[in-house]
Amino acid sequence: MADVLTSRSCAAIPTLLLLATFGLTAQPSPDTASSAILANSNRVPAGKLENGILTLHLLLQKGDWYPEADTGPSMKVYAFAEEGKEPQIPGPLIRVPAGTQIEITLHNLLSAPAIVHGLHLHPGETTDAVQVPPGEVRELRFFAGVPGTYQYWASAGGDLNRGRPYREDSQLAGAFVVDPPGTVADDRVFVIGLWRSQVSVILSQDVPVINGKSWPYTERLTYVAGEPVRWRWINASDSVHPMHLHGSYYRVDSEGDGEQDKIFDAAQQRTVVTNALLPSKSMTTFWMPPAGRWIFHCHLVAHFLPEMSVANAQVAQSERIHEHGSNHMAGLVLGITVTGERPAIISHGRVRKLRLLVRERAAGNGLPPGFGYQLEEFRQLAPKNVTVPGPPVILERGRPVEITVVNKLREATAVHWHGMELASYFDGVAGWGSDGRNTTPAIEPGGTFRARFTPPRAGTFIYHTHMNDEVQLNRGLYGALIVLEPGAQFDAANDHIFVISRGDVDEATAPHLLNGSADPPMLYWRKGQHNRLRLIDIAANNPATVSLVGATGLMRWRAVAKDGADLPAVQALMQDARKLMYSGETYDFDYQSEESASLRLEVGSGPNATIPWKVVQRIEVR
Repeated sequence: MADVLTSRSCAAIPTLLLLATFGLTAQPSPDTASSAILANSNRVPAGKLENGILTLHLLLQKGDWYPEADTGPSMKVYAFAEEGKEPQIPGPLIRVPAGTQIEITLHNLLSAPAIVHGLHLHPGETTDAVQVPPGEVRELRFFAGVPGTYQYWASAGGDLNRGRPYREDSQLAGAFVVDPPGTVADDRVFVIGLWRSQVSVILSQDVPVINGKSWPYTERLTYVAGEPVRWRWINASDSVHPMHLHGSYYRVDSEGDGEQDKIFDAAQQRTVVTNALLPSKSMTTFWMPPAGRWIFHCHLVAHFLPEMSVANAQVAQSERIHEHGSNHMAGLVLGITVTGERPAIISHGRVRKLRLLVRERAAGNGLPPGFGYQLEEFRQLAPKNVTVPGPPVILERGRPVEITVVNKLREATAVHWHGMELASYFDGVAGWGSDGRNTTPAIEPGGTFRARFTPPRAGTFIYHTHMNDEVQLNRGLYGALIVLEPGAQFDAANDHIFVISRGDVDEATAPHLLNGSADPPMLYWRKGQHNRLRLIDIAANNPATVSLVGATGLMRWRAVAKDGADLPAVQALMQDARKLMYSGETYDFDYQSEESASLRLEVGSGPNATIPWKVVQRIEVR
């Protein structure tokens, strides 16, 4: 536990004398300060590090926060400040070598009492916190502890959700990084923050930020193709964030909970395009960027909706402004430019040419009218009627494909080839992707766009809209993208696609769907055969727990792949057939039954669901 050296009451000792005792500058009375809060890029460590001792004076105060433009609308929130400097969101970066002795003073300039967590030896315990009453000062002294990625944060009178504040005190958080002795930092630190009007996901107006800013005002990153890129991500919010990288994979090298950081050995590292960062958690990642213009973003639609703005946070829900901007995004998005050349992908065969028609869909199967896809090849259209989800697009590893998207809607759209390693111009992010000369356009009504790529690996992927996502995704613009090994044929008898989604825009009433149905028809599997289950979660905001259940309870299946990347042998293990999935994730499992059985694939609500739900796929093994 941190050593709390001093606790004095401002009521008992004159303010100036108390401040002088700690070597601090006189500050305004609680809550009277109203400084502009600066965005913290987490590049420069705070405090004074000398002779193995870090000295840092931290203030907790109220200020004006500008999550968008520095001259744009602001919000009144609480923030940490280094004494003598402007307050920052996230809080000042604490970054020291292992073995450092840390001496911190905390001065609470708020009118509410503050409880500060994380300022102690690491690994540590969540219960190790210090209370700082209004106007008072606390002094802490402790050693940094084991190298890793940690965080400090505070609550100051606001409501909590999942143990974290989400309103005016939601931005009281900062990064705490302990480096191995003698190393030079070669990474970037990003802290995710989230201001929310209420706990309800359906009704909440959010302001989601990365290092204090919301897209398109987040920092723009630039790299050279092939250079090692290391990031530390800290989720200082009360919400999960499935972090999705466009155009290539990244590796997860460690995961932490703010108090402890588990650094994986090579066998435990994961290769992903989407990784769920849970509330209060952290991850370190490694990426070898390919040339192009990419985005890295939270895949929950609510966290990159253009409506999630400061202006809308300050009005009633009925008065929200609906302006989509150039690429229909805001919030938790990073824009990345990678210079250099893309290496050629080894290919074979003639270019396969397809047409993907984007159309309106009539009401049916218990769903209201919406949108959908049809796939055309050699003048054969499938399906004959527009359905949800869209038809599976089955491709071949190493064979080039040209897909002409034809927009027959009355609004613009775009198609993102989720998980595909391709040139950024074809990635489907209108207004951002580029081929060096041209920027990826929106596909206007009546317009077309040709996407060209060569899948470099076999696996389970997704294609879906990347424009006006709340409306277009929830109304049906998504489907499975399956890449097979050369010469392989897709056999629906033992290769099973399960797409998890929602059935309408209104998430308060929209049905949960499995393969487009709230009550999917019976499936029949042959006993003795290996069945590949390709699980795809493309629901806009809801996590899903997927379980394969028999008469005696959970079955056992073998993990095969994550996000289309085959798992190494040490991770491809037999395990209980239950998986928690988040939006933008795909998982492949292998299941074999030697006997006849009645099974249920149960797809239901994730943890902390406000309204529990379940969709059941019945399976007879004969």
